[in-house]
Amino acid sequence: MQKERDSVVKRIYAEPDEHTLEEIGKAAEEKGITRHKLILEAIDSYLHQSLSDVDSLRTERDSLRSERDSLKTDLDEKWSENRKLRSENETQKRLTDSLTIKLDQATIKIDSLTSLGDQKKIEFDSLQKDLSHALDTIKQKDEMINFLQAHISQLTQSISQFALKPGEEEIKKKGWWQFWK
Repeated sequence: MQKERDSVVKRIYAEPDEHTLEEIGKAAEEKGITRHKLILEAIDSYLHQSLSDVDSLRTERDSLRSERDSLKTDLDEKWSENRKLRSENETQKRLTDSLTIKLDQATIKIDSLTSLGDQKKIEFDSLQKDLSHALDTIKQKDEMINFLQAHISQLTQSISQFALKPGEEEIKKKGWWQFWK
């Protein structure tokens, strides 16, 4: 009869989910045994445990799965937050690049205006020297004009003294007094 039982069921077929398969693979690696041997040990352990141990293990398994799901939800939230922060970072980087370009353009414009200002200052200094020279020249010409006016005034006065009507005695004496009338 023993032989009949062994020959009847030698294989048992089950389809575990992906996660359970991964856990089986990891556990087998950690113990250094094959997955087949690990499953046989698990079945043996299950068959020799009390029902309360199995229930507590199921509870622990459910708790761990719940924790896994919670951690997965947290991971998804962190992933979403990470993507949002990366997007904000890219936006800030583009803004920084844009502001850097504007700053460079403003710096170039400031340099250009500074150069233009320096040129205009040189032109202004040159014009101021020309103006100062022109004012000095005008002052000299005004002094010369004043000198010539004074000299002309003296000459006019001298000439008028000669051209004045001679005194009465002189007129009678010389007889040319009629010329002045």
